Amino acid sequence: KVDEVSGDWVHWGSLIPQWTLPVGGTVGQQFASLLIPTIDSTRNEYTLGLSIGQGRSVCLIGGPGTAKTSTVLQYLAKIDKATTMFKKLSFSSATTPSIFQRQIESSVEKRQGRTFGPPGNKKMYVFIDDISMPQYNEWGDQITLEIVRQLMEYGGMYNLDKPGEFKFIKDLLFIGAMLQPG
Repeated sequence: KVDEVSGDWVHWGSLIPQWTLPVGGTVGQQFASLLIPTIDSTRNEYTLGLSIGQGRSVCLIGGPGTAKTSTVLQYLAKIDKATTMFKKLSFSSATTPSIFQRQIESSVEKRQGRTFGPPGNKKMYVFIDDISMPQYNEWGDQITLEIVRQLMEYGGMYNLDKPGEFKFIKDLLFIGAMLQPG
């Protein structure tokens, strides 16, 4: 990383926040939920913040256990809750377009006409964990991802319950996490 003030290179290791074992409870109960910052998680959280700060959707790709989900959740825990909210979705082979549509619609409210958005005119980050998991159909498409793409690309989606009705959904930014393709 380049230091913005001096213009010198700064090693990522120097940016790792101080970490101490949380006090209270037993260590055995807390062990599964401990997240110890590393160079990779610090770097990923920083670049995630840069992309989100520019209003760009992000997809983290990596093998199992590379802290993709933990890094995103750690970043989302620091957002300003007065102006921004987040929704976490986990895709599986059983996730259908209808399930995705209902989950998004349950998190937005009508603003005017056919335009919807997060409550209180806030922005909402939609974190989709395991985004590559929906099942392929006989043509090789992942139709659940098509409705996600439609929402991202067109700022809305066709209502699956009322064909032909398009709902605009504003102020959403998408964050995805998935295993390496293949």
